[in-house]
Amino acid sequence: MGGAVVDDEPSGVKAPDGGWGWAVLAGCFVITGFSYAFPKAVSVFFKELIHEFDVGYSDTAWISSILLSMLYGTGPLCSVLVNKFGCRPVMMVGGLFASLGMILASFATNIIQIYLCTGVITGLGLALNFQPSLVMLNRYFSEKRPLANGLAAAGSPVQSDDNTSWWR
Repeated sequence: MGGAVVDDEPSGVKAPDGGWGWAVLAGCFVITGFSYAFPKAVSVFFKELIHEFDVGYSDTAWISSILLSMLYGTGPLCSVLVNKFGCRPVMMVGGLFASLGMILASFATNIIQIYLCTGVITGLGLALNFQPSLVMLNRYFSEKRPLANGLAAAGSPVQSDDNTSWWR
């Protein structure tokens, strides 16, 4: 049970470099956008969270910190799960976790519940989507892999650093 993700496809199978790969790439673009934008978007609600839960700014900033820690810190766990179960089941569970965390956070009555729901549950869900999505690209692209990785990574600047989104 190693930490590296291995491609268990038959060695004679060549990546199609297109076809359904473009749909997978579009999904990776969206997943990357959500994975990077959601932790930053939480900062839009800092003033409301400070007022609602009567906490300080640094207490509220922990939400994004925990979420990002889960997103990046659970990489080895994601690798083990992808090796054992495959990309699709792991990503489906990740989607359920991310959704569940966001829904539960809407019912939170204190900041600790926000930490657990948004930070831990949603962060784990985003990680279980983000990590395997990049593995999926390797199964669909061989010769065009650099282009595919670049386009998937282009989903990250969908939300800019100054909290002005491209769709405003």
